[in-house]
Amino acid sequence: MTEASKYGITLEKLRSRAAKGDLTQREIRAYFEPDERRGEAFAPAFKLTEFVDKQGKRPSARTVTELYFGAEMGVVSGPRARLRPRSRGRGITTTASAARMKVLAEGDSWFRLPNLSWPVSYPDDLVDVLRQTYEIPGVAMWGAEIGHMVTVQKNNYLVPLRSGLYRHFMFSGGGNDVLASVQTHVKRFGAAGTNPSSAESYLKASFDGALATVIGHYRTLAGHVRSVSNPKPTLYVHGYAHARPLPGGPYIGAKLEALGFDANSSLARKIVAAMVDRFNVKLKAFAAAENAAHPTYKVVYVNLRPAFTSAADWNTDEIHPSDAGAAKAAARMGDNIAANVPVA
Repeated sequence: MTEASKYGITLEKLRSRAAKGDLTQREIRAYFEPDERRGEAFAPAFKLTEFVDKQGKRPSARTVTELYFGAEMGVVSGPRARLRPRSRGRGITTTASAARMKVLAEGDSWFRLPNLSWPVSYPDDLVDVLRQTYEIPGVAMWGAEIGHMVTVQKNNYLVPLRSGLYRHFMFSGGGNDVLASVQTHVKRFGAAGTNPSSAESYLKASFDGALATVIGHYRTLAGHVRSVSNPKPTLYVHGYAHARPLPGGPYIGAKLEALGFDANSSLARKIVAAMVDRFNVKLKAFAAAENAAHPTYKVVYVNLRPAFTSAADWNTDEIHPSDAGAAKAAARMGDNIAANVPVA
């Protein structure tokens, strides 16, 4: 039996089975493959393989990637569910999962990276680790931007929150605005001093404007969460950590080098740290202001920076935690959730 006859499927049938969540990992590997021309590091795009009859249609890379995402989520939350950390091999039964406290998580790649160890192996994200303790549905998506999440895709979290099942809501957003904006908001090398202590001087005034936009999106998010009752969920937010620029790095290193910096230098690392620190200051102030103005619900700011104590806590792509880093960061998030569980 040929592979094509064994796995052949129409696009219509593929959509239907992906929506039902009943595709196996083997079938997903047969029907999807990386679209290297359109994908980016940790924001992979996918295309359909020869085993899919496209029925005369030409679905876009975005459409196929979203279809892949839905198919993959069936592996961890559908009828064939195997809720487990990506590479640990420890299954969680449906009964055990149902007994766990439910937590909702919406956000970007810190909360959601591809779960399958194909086509490449990705490190654990925070939700992978936290699923060992909590039942967390798949809502977050790598590459998601905060403005899109709180406007176009707001029902992704509002609908489940309004179901009354979730007292705890984790949100991860703004990383693209903070770390992917180096080329826009950092001055060229030589515009300020060359000592690492000059890092703050390299940040343009435009960076504060970008952060103001991000915090504005967080206020929109907060308004959505406040509108939910029975129960009123606690909102958990975080400000990422001091990412490590690398020579030629796809997110930070190459952009700093284009501005004349040595990506390996202390100055480059301090500039990145200054950007992250400034975001954390704004996010912490946002949480404090929300709590003061709206005492009927709670925003918990989680500082993840102390969790990252060595280079080994970072993945080789510069801005995502390694398995070890994800475990440390997830522990801090989990401690904050546990601290806000009412004592029976």
